[in-house]
Amino acid sequence: MRFLDSFILNIPYQFLKRVPYLWPVVIAFWVWPPVLFLWILIAIVLVSLLLVVWQRQAWEAKLIRDRHQGDDPVYLDRPKMPLKIILRNLVLLVLGSTLLAWLFQGNLDLSFWQWFFLAFGFTLLYMDHRLLGATTVYILTGQGLGLRNAPGHVDYRLFFSYDEIRYVQRIQVPKPMPIRWSLIAPMRNPDEGILLTPKNPSGFTRLIDGEVLLTPSDMDEFLQHTPGKLIKQGD
Repeated sequence: MRFLDSFILNIPYQFLKRVPYLWPVVIAFWVWPPVLFLWILIAIVLVSLLLVVWQRQAWEAKLIRDRHQGDDPVYLDRPKMPLKIILRNLVLLVLGSTLLAWLFQGNLDLSFWQWFFLAFGFTLLYMDHRLLGATTVYILTGQGLGLRNAPGHVDYRLFFSYDEIRYVQRIQVPKPMPIRWSLIAPMRNPDEGILLTPKNPSGFTRLIDGEVLLTPSDMDEFLQHTPGKLIKQGD
């Protein structure tokens, strides 16, 4: 199983996210023979989506194996975009796809439903991080904090040891957000979050040269699993 996890983790995330470009071909072959080829294309799309999920689970398992010792439980959180925002986005997508299909039906020999599913499917696959929320994972282990975020067609996999963190603080997010802050969350522009401040003035990494803002599903529970010496009370 570890071999399979290593295999999937070595597949570039950008490659797996190329699947939206296959969707127009699926629509084009909707009414054309051979029908078998159409189902092969659909199967490729579904397998690619499953591989994205598998890659996330493989990263979680590997990080816990490598970065956690002892009997204390690991805290794992996969924060989501609020359901009401997801439903709003999907309703708007359906309305937009319907309008486009009505305007373009008959063009390029595509029917209303082909245009509808072309617009709906491609937008959903390509802009899933905007419509459904970016894939985000927080893992508190015995050694530090693992973070994964996929705000588009690139995913970020990070690990900060507790020795790298100066303090952790629950805050109200100012508007606009400071430029030095890096947001690792399922959606942009949160109202509240957990701010990580690095000990190193240069930041945590070359890519993250300042503070990091997180938005756990349950901020109180997240802080309960964070070493007490790192927690800073609000000003």
